[in-house]
Amino acid sequence: MYLCFDIGTTSVKIVLYDQGGVLVAKAIIDCALESPKVNWHELDPELWWKAVVEGCSSVMASSGCRPEEVRSVSGCSQGETLVFLDEAGRPTRPAISWLDLRARSETEELSSLASRDELFAATGQTDFDPTWSACKVLWVKRHQAEVFARTRRILLVEDYIVWRLTGRACSSPNLLSSSLFIDLRSAGYWHKLVDHVGVAHMLPEIVASGSRVGTLSTAAAAELGLEARTLVVKGAMDQATSAIGAGNIVPGIVTETTGSVMAIGITSAALNFDSPVRLPYQPHLVSGAYLYLPYVQTAGSAYKWWRDSFCQEEIARAGNPEAAYAQMNTLAAPVPAGPEGLVFLPFLAGAGQPENDPDARAVFYGLTLKHGKGHCARAIMESIAFLLRKILEDFRRSGVGMKELRSMGGGARSELWLQIKADVTGLPIVRMEEEETSTLGAAILAAVACGDYPDLAAAIAGMVRFGRRFEPDPKAKAVYDRSFALYNGLYEALAPLFRKYSRPSS
Repeated sequence: MYLCFDIGTTSVKIVLYDQGGVLVAKAIIDCALESPKVNWHELDPELWWKAVVEGCSSVMASSGCRPEEVRSVSGCSQGETLVFLDEAGRPTRPAISWLDLRARSETEELSSLASRDELFAATGQTDFDPTWSACKVLWVKRHQAEVFARTRRILLVEDYIVWRLTGRACSSPNLLSSSLFIDLRSAGYWHKLVDHVGVAHMLPEIVASGSRVGTLSTAAAAELGLEARTLVVKGAMDQATSAIGAGNIVPGIVTETTGSVMAIGITSAALNFDSPVRLPYQPHLVSGAYLYLPYVQTAGSAYKWWRDSFCQEEIARAGNPEAAYAQMNTLAAPVPAGPEGLVFLPFLAGAGQPENDPDARAVFYGLTLKHGKGHCARAIMESIAFLLRKILEDFRRSGVGMKELRSMGGGARSELWLQIKADVTGLPIVRMEEEETSTLGAAILAAVACGDYPDLAAAIAGMVRFGRRFEPDPKAKAVYDRSFALYNGLYEALAPLFRKYSRPSS
């Protein structure tokens, strides 16, 4: 058995898989972010560890699995979220979430150190952004000097869990790729940024994803109820393991995950620095390959916001918030495509790729007395499909071939949403049989590290399975083309206003 964790934005998943990639047991523990100020998002990192311990206890109990049957622990996490630890390993402040936008001034400072071309070549990122780790570390140094002085170690989330499991502080090129601290050309630290921020002595060693980090410490084994000889395998960013969990290791396959965020992954054997469109990339978990990985901040979180803010009746009728999504989908299903002129800009936490606009804000456009909850729910669904189409069009302009989409995340549970995405993008969409592809990818890494499969390709062949296929409906194309043009036009018209009014006047 392979025990896997996924530390997400608002929850922790613990999943137990067998050698065939079959999910044996799963636990989900919520971990709510705190927002002490607008655009500030934090969390006590101890909550993640407690969730891992609780989740492990839950899946072991529900599965009946014996501790000696667990061959490994591996996992994945969000990127960019930072944990600050003192000499004794205690947090010096709450972890700063990847969503956090406080470091705007520090972003401007770092952007003066390197051109976009240099940044792209070194890190795979297309521009400096306040969500990147280096910007937030510099903010702590500038604004919380006492905290920074007490900090001895800075880790990303998956690094932190591995450290709690083994006592070894290590990270991977994949997880570090959006920190701005790593030079992907050498798989070492980018000292131009590291030295400017002054954190060379605080950063972990770099090892490859899929590496055998060690075994559980005595203390961790006792807390988890596992044997101390259990192998710990280094994981990666959640979207990278999700690509592996969907079998995305060859060109032509596109993976899209609609969870809290939307991430799109395309495998490439080489990088094209002369492309007319800059596409963010990171090291693939397949040796020698790359994973283009643009993402947007709000996807499933936009639908969740609509549920929590405006669908209390549906929550009450369904009995719990998660079950309310089915009722929301039922309201949206009979609404025609391009819901009678209603369009939504889903920028509830700024805009990611390809706009890269932290000042962007969400907007409903076209509301009339005729529109109701179903129209709004469908408009939100369509807006996420438009985000996906806009990014895929950038890939097409760069000469990247695409054959099919493989869909994961909570959004893949909705057949309506999958059909909308197929119709909007013009590509067939395949739903994965196992929706927890991020933890399945971590299990695949562990299976290879344990020697149960000779390589990733063999492990994927033995552990990954596909579900229903959704073909695009050509009759919907004209309607969606018009709505997509309106969606783009709205952003272009409002972008100057977003910039003008995003910050309070002094």
